[in-house]
Amino acid sequence: MSPTLLATRLRQLQRAGLVQRHLLGGEARYQLTAAGEELRPILELMGAWGVRWMQEVRPEEYDPALLMLDIGRESDSERMPERPATIQLHFADASAGQEHWWLVLSRSEGADVCDTDPGRPVTIWLDTDVSTLTRIWMGDLTWSAALQTESLRLTGDRPSCRALPTWLHVSRFAAVPRASSPLPR
Repeated sequence: MSPTLLATRLRQLQRAGLVQRHLLGGEARYQLTAAGEELRPILELMGAWGVRWMQEVRPEEYDPALLMLDIGRESDSERMPERPATIQLHFADASAGQEHWWLVLSRSEGADVCDTDPGRPVTIWLDTDVSTLTRIWMGDLTWSAALQTESLRLTGDRPSCRALPTWLHVSRFAAVPRASSPLPR
């Protein structure tokens, strides 16, 4: 979804009373209202249905911005390091301006997703393509398999590189069983 379309949809949801817009550090953040929260179980069921039945992701559907936002939103801070760790990601296949991302992970702060250098020392450099990290996040590819085939490369602090898969884990939808015959697209 383009940023313009996303902004339009968020304004519509705000007008409908499903989300509230807040400024946090000068950035817009959206939070579900009570009415929006009541829809959460339905939206989660729809998400699970999509993962189960709509399994094939086309190359044009891979989006580094949406992937990074999802990772940031869904990551479990309890799994993260005690002291902040900065991961610099390079997506070799992303369009100009979307190839570099940073994650600052810490148990106290959670996951902070940055599309500009946060100015912190880098703990891990992660090189991959958007489809590989998406497949890992969705549980369709393991970290070890991606490392073994070198479709994902980690460099940096060795203990942190080993711990990164536990820090990020996978999406809540990764556990959804896939249909044996997905719907045609």
